[in-house]
Amino acid sequence: ELHGCKYGILSNSGTSSLLVALQTLKELHGWQDGDEVIIPALTFVATVNVILQLRLKPVLADVEPDSYGTDYSKIETIFNKKTRCIIPVHIFGQRCDIAYLDSFPYWDVKIIEDSCEAVLIKNYKKSITSIACFSTYIAHHLVTGVGGLSITNNPDYAQHMRSLINHGIDLSELPAGSTYEPTWLARKFCFTRVGHSFRLTEMEAALGLAQLDDLSAIICKRQQNAAYLTEGLKPFEDRLQLPAAWPNIEHSWMMYSLVCRQKGIRDNLCRYLEQNGIGTRLMLPLTNQPVYRELFNEDDYPVAKWINQNGFYIGCHQHLTEDDLDFVIEKFREFFNGR
Repeated sequence: ELHGCKYGILSNSGTSSLLVALQTLKELHGWQDGDEVIIPALTFVATVNVILQLRLKPVLADVEPDSYGTDYSKIETIFNKKTRCIIPVHIFGQRCDIAYLDSFPYWDVKIIEDSCEAVLIKNYKKSITSIACFSTYIAHHLVTGVGGLSITNNPDYAQHMRSLINHGIDLSELPAGSTYEPTWLARKFCFTRVGHSFRLTEMEAALGLAQLDDLSAIICKRQQNAAYLTEGLKPFEDRLQLPAAWPNIEHSWMMYSLVCRQKGIRDNLCRYLEQNGIGTRLMLPLTNQPVYRELFNEDDYPVAKWINQNGFYIGCHQHLTEDDLDFVIEKFREFFNGR
């Protein structure tokens, strides 16, 4: 209901939701092994892994240097007759503008939105999305410890995903007037496809339901914290690229991303912050991962490479106080003033 969709399908992780979404499209639309899926060159490894696990081929598009989302101008150069799906990733809490895909001339191409880092975030334009996937992992906005969900308006997709999450169990409708007869009972152990054990537990579901009433307030507080950090870090804009927030597109601030403008200082800055109790993470480097050494050449994606070398993020969690944020800003000031 929050996202205006008819169906929501729970699973045990955002990664599982992505995998069953892609598997559903592959099976229902008859995709072949080796068919291609376009994704951005900056995302968490799960986006690539589910494609490889389904024997499809990930094809990367470089990203925009300010929003870090897919550079859609690159898609037409890599699109070909084997392209079956595009997965835009709403990274770091900002929904990327997928308006380009609304006018994409190849309507048989399916769209899966990787919204694992951007729950409850919408833009104000029509979308041709097939399925959108979210995560409720401990570090995300809506937390169940671990968990995920997929939303869609397509009843066939919804039923297929529910089946895959529960070992491929038969979920076909019973005839009208059917009762609890042995034939019905036998169907509880009737499996019509190869599925997974990706179910969410009742306890995790209860945790998530209890947070729904607070979700808007959580996102609002993160937005306030991010604005406070931006104001406090403005004196260092000549050395730091602060995160962009585009008009008419919401930002839920999963984290606060930064890119050092000067090469070679990122690691020292992160080390200094860590030594002062401020957690840092790299900005989801993908193209330089050892596991993908034979798959991608980092030099083919210059913007992603620049971010890999110079980008990192810090927290803007709703439980951070103004004193916490002042402390963070002061440590940046100390570092850049050489103290």
